[in-house]
Amino acid sequence: MARKTCAILQPHYLPWIGYFEMIDWVDVFVFLDDVQFIKREWKNRNRIRKSPDHVDGKWLTVPVHREDQHAPLNQANLFADEDWVTAHLNAIRGTYQQTPYFEKIFPALKDALALAPKTVLSELNIAMINWLSDELGIKAQCLKSSELGVSGKREEKLLEVLKAINADFYLANNATATYVDVEFFINHGIGFATQDYEHPKYPQVSAGKSLPPLSHLSVIDLMFNVGPGKEALNVIRKGFPNSNRRHR
Repeated sequence: MARKTCAILQPHYLPWIGYFEMIDWVDVFVFLDDVQFIKREWKNRNRIRKSPDHVDGKWLTVPVHREDQHAPLNQANLFADEDWVTAHLNAIRGTYQQTPYFEKIFPALKDALALAPKTVLSELNIAMINWLSDELGIKAQCLKSSELGVSGKREEKLLEVLKAINADFYLANNATATYVDVEFFINHGIGFATQDYEHPKYPQVSAGKSLPPLSHLSVIDLMFNVGPGKEALNVIRKGFPNSNRRHR
């Protein structure tokens, strides 16, 4: 009988490429959207190259109401009085307008961001991740933990999510693996693996000039440089060394 694989992660804003490798690898991806928002992580911000040929990155940050900065992600309200969408689009245009696929990617990105919900952080992030997954050709089923009727904390909550969707194999990112008890899942009949992702190199170009490699940027950096769809997905999959993903 074939196993049913699952990954469970909080929804991030315009995530890095390793996030999409997890979605691509599993049968079901669950957005952990009913856990607490934590400042200065990846939930409301991500990095792009600082300028067309800079050797460092800069942050794009979605403003969240101060009083909601300890709320669950699906209750963290965005600060509507600041036109952060225009600021982000201007920053992206300024950095990537001379990349090989700017004219193909930017108009679609602009439309997707315009259509995405902008009231609650988790809904914005999930909408953009779903759009990016479609652009990359990733076909996994995506669900929200808040809609599964699960409770508990840490391992207990993750196990309840896995049970709710009848998954028997859990792929965790390496950060999650540092604070959960692997044997807890094994003892409940759940297979376990860590992602062990290695960031692949890909051409980074502006105005026809090759740039110094800069890793762990938003996936949009990859898409502007190598294109959407199969080309970008093939790069993402290069960061998955079969021999390093530990199945139990």
